[in-house]
Amino acid sequence: MADLEERVQRLEAIEGIRRLKIRYAQLCDANYDPPGLTALFTEDAVWDGGDLGRYEGHDQIRGFWEGASKSFTFALHYMIGHTIDVDPPFTSGTGHWYIWEPATVNGRAVFLGATYDDVYQKVGGEWRFKQVNANLHFFTPYEDGWVKTPMMPMD
Repeated sequence: MADLEERVQRLEAIEGIRRLKIRYAQLCDANYDPPGLTALFTEDAVWDGGDLGRYEGHDQIRGFWEGASKSFTFALHYMIGHTIDVDPPFTSGTGHWYIWEPATVNGRAVFLGATYDDVYQKVGGEWRFKQVNANLHFFTPYEDGWVKTPMMPMD
């Protein structure tokens, strides 16, 4: 069994990563704050949303958030059911999250269901996203639901 110091370091790392992801959700819910969200990523990070696009580095990631803030006028990110794994020396880790999101996109009420697979890196004593993979399971108009329209057009 790991000694007490290592166990505490593991728990602190997991809590730091959990707080990073919650901060991400808060900034998304605050009209997709482009500078705030970009600061949560390493300089060479990748945000890959499949049909939503792949963005590499701060400039592209910031541009993505600027576009999102114009289309998504309301969002409430429920980040649930997560697992976070870290190993000594506790400077990197991985995570898996579920998201349920009611939102308003281009004036239309929608539901979004997805999973996130993340890679984290500790930079200057702070946790950052190294890679975020958003895996959409449905993106559907509220009035249709995911059975009738599992994936609506992204425009």
